[in-house]
Amino acid sequence: MPSLIAPSPVSRYSRPSDSQAAADAIPILVDDTYHLFHLATPHNTIHHPPRLRSSWHHLRSKDLVAWVRDEQPALHPGKTADAPDADGAWTGSAVEGPDANMHIFYTGYNLEHGGKQVILHATSSDKHGSTFAQPLTPITITSPSTATLFEDIDFRDPYVFFNSAENRYWMLVATRLADGPYWTRGCIALLTSDDLDHWTAEPEPLYAPNDLFCPECPELFSLPNGNWYLVYSRFSSPNAGTVYKVASSPRGPFRTPRAASGGRLDARRWYAAKSCPKAGDPSKRVYFGWIADRYHGDGKWLWGGDMGTPREVSANADGALVLEPSREALHAAFETATELSADSLPPVLELISTGKTSAHFLPMRHTADPVDYLFQFTIASHDATSFGLLLRANEDMKGHRLRFEPTAPNRFDVVLLSDDPPLDDFWADQYKQYLPREVDGPEIGRHNGLVVDGPVVVVVQTNVLEIFVGGRSISYRLPKRSPSETGELHAKTNDGTLESTRQETKELGIFVEDGAVKLTDVSLRLSEHL
Repeated sequence: MPSLIAPSPVSRYSRPSDSQAAADAIPILVDDTYHLFHLATPHNTIHHPPRLRSSWHHLRSKDLVAWVRDEQPALHPGKTADAPDADGAWTGSAVEGPDANMHIFYTGYNLEHGGKQVILHATSSDKHGSTFAQPLTPITITSPSTATLFEDIDFRDPYVFFNSAENRYWMLVATRLADGPYWTRGCIALLTSDDLDHWTAEPEPLYAPNDLFCPECPELFSLPNGNWYLVYSRFSSPNAGTVYKVASSPRGPFRTPRAASGGRLDARRWYAAKSCPKAGDPSKRVYFGWIADRYHGDGKWLWGGDMGTPREVSANADGALVLEPSREALHAAFETATELSADSLPPVLELISTGKTSAHFLPMRHTADPVDYLFQFTIASHDATSFGLLLRANEDMKGHRLRFEPTAPNRFDVVLLSDDPPLDDFWADQYKQYLPREVDGPEIGRHNGLVVDGPVVVVVQTNVLEIFVGGRSISYRLPKRSPSETGELHAKTNDGTLESTRQETKELGIFVEDGAVKLTDVSLRLSEHL
């Protein structure tokens, strides 16, 4: 049992340390205190299995701004080779038990057991989870049938809550059906208990959509409108990332919302997001999710990264979820930042380009240690094929793009595009341009049919990009340009000799394709790294 050592007054929120990543979030609101548990990687680990030998770290906050981190993990991998969690204390949930104390249900992983995943139950002696006693054995699950309905390799991420209508606890488990089409048998199992100690598996899954390999990190909650929302993460396309379904009953059937962008909240890189109620406002929930690291050594995306800005979710009049950044968190992050004056950046920007694409760059350069910034604007008018933002683009226009494609008045398809769209094989051979073929494809994230009648908010903190637009978000980790990309460009002079020139990377710009766009309420705040 770890002891709670007095923590520092204010702790780093985004990750435990420079040598560790933050991963799956497990939030719970106790009285008026936000408790954010999250998985944390061991120091200086990169790939599986060492990186996934995770512990549970514990942060607390009263206001989503000032966070205090316990110095010792709340949960840690088992210390013996035969412990069910010897190779990782994986995702789960925290819940208030019948004894009014905090209980944690989590996934145990042991490579010696062939990858089989088990559910474990840790207990605390108080409601704020000061310390936890970790179990030696998994929970006991009884089933009304002798047949095996689910696989045991994928059986993880328990989400436990008290279902007041049924007067018992529910546990959702991410798993796969034992039979069915191999690539689409992912489902969510339902277990029930009267006391958190004895669990019974329902004879049928709560949710089996026949369209994904395995869901991850599910949660289920209701809002004052009476709807129930099932939220989970998909690690495979289509719709990779955190998504939601909606029903009028906790038992479903859960349907894909017909609102703009369906049930997509973000894109692939904001992952394993989970929520708790907002203190003092039952109509909202506060979401936490991580944005992946990328290893420069082999270019691979990694499990874990930086915890994104806390986000608030509520339901609109149609019952669809609307996502916005926590204004408290944003204000605190950039409270001391420097806002560019109207002389440097006018509050109204208009860009016109007939029959071609033109760009205007804002007065900030990309450097070896780029600053954090908060950029906001409102789309006042437009008559263009497309328009948007250029992110870390050089003079060859190599850079990511946030593209707005008008589809109707105030309605857009919003797409984040990669800076190196790969070529077909023939053209790659023709031009000797062998560009990476990313899992995301040229489109990193897309939201269709968004109504954009409010401000667009763009946040960059330590290379982590978060875009908030039309009640949705797109998150990504921008590449840090190498010296070769921001340094020399070789050009041939008139006499045939090679001349070295410096190619400058611009951090942020605006483009318009064949038409005009007018932006108002333009502001840019620059800050040091947090």
